[in-house]
Parts: sequence; C-alpha cells; structure tokens
Amino acid sequence: MSIFAEMKSEKKEVLLSETGKFLIDIAKLVFGGVILAGIMRYDDINPALLFSIGGIVVALCCISGLSLIVLSKK
Repeated sequence: MSIFAEMKSEKKEVLLSETGKFLIDIAKLVFGGVILAGIMRYDDINPALLFSIGGIVVALCCISGLSLIVLSKK
C-alpha cells in the first residue's frame, strides 16, 4: 500500500513539488561545494574523485527533483 494512497490530491501535489524543489536546491549546494573544494586545492583531495562523486550526486538530485516535480503535475 502506498503512503500516498490516503492523501488528498492537493496535499500530494504540494508534497511532491516541495520535495522536488528541495532536491534541486541540494543539487545546487553540492555543485557549489564541489567547485569551492576544487578551487581550494588541498593536498589530500583527489580532484578526479571529487568531481566524479560530486557530479553523480548532482545528477541524481537533479533527476530526482525534476521527476518529482513532473509527477506532482499529473
């Protein structure tokens, strides 16, 4: 049974939309953090690993956020 089964459609739409916006905001913050960490040039940070993990997290958050926003419109 879905956790959304007993929710009203208006509440469902708002919840999905706000969660999508939150995930997009998280993606923007991670992107900024990766850029700042790349600029600082610490010796113990592997830039390839930093950019690859950061890129994956940003992509997952963006895709999840956008899909939730689209799902809220249906």
